[in-house]
Amino acid sequence: MISFNELPPIMAKRARWAREEILGFVENPKVQIDEDELLAWVYSEEDGLWYSVDGNYSRKSPIEKMAKRREFANKQDIFKSKINKQYLEKLAQIDYWSKIRERILKRDKFTCQICQNRAKSKLHIHHILKRVSGGTDHYDNLITVCPKCHKNADIKLYDPTWKQL
Repeated sequence: MISFNELPPIMAKRARWAREEILGFVENPKVQIDEDELLAWVYSEEDGLWYSVDGNYSRKSPIEKMAKRREFANKQDIFKSKINKQYLEKLAQIDYWSKIRERILKRDKFTCQICQNRAKSKLHIHHILKRVSGGTDHYDNLITVCPKCHKNADIKLYDPTWKQL
């Protein structure tokens, strides 16, 4: 416990009062223990504030503050759980698409299926029938394209009846 000499005068005065009140503590509703901080608090009806034995004060009771802290911790746990779930789902999607992408690139011999050039930059995988039009990630709906041809395939060359491989 902190000694009165270590506290500023106003805090020492509050702490002294709170400690004196607690000395007579036997099921006194004006005294509450903050179990999270392991600190005793006393309610002053004179000014409507709670004072700790360390000289701090609060408008909220220790029970109210503990409930608020625990509610916040519970919300954090729920949020962390959601984030972890989303993270695992995203990892699964990345793994799923990486395997498909690798298989299509190998099948097409790392060559753009529109201009037949081996791209020097990163190759893309193009959905022949777009997903919004009902296309899937099945291998017969995917082709390898270079970035330039991918842009053209999406805008100019798009045709849902495009030759299937």
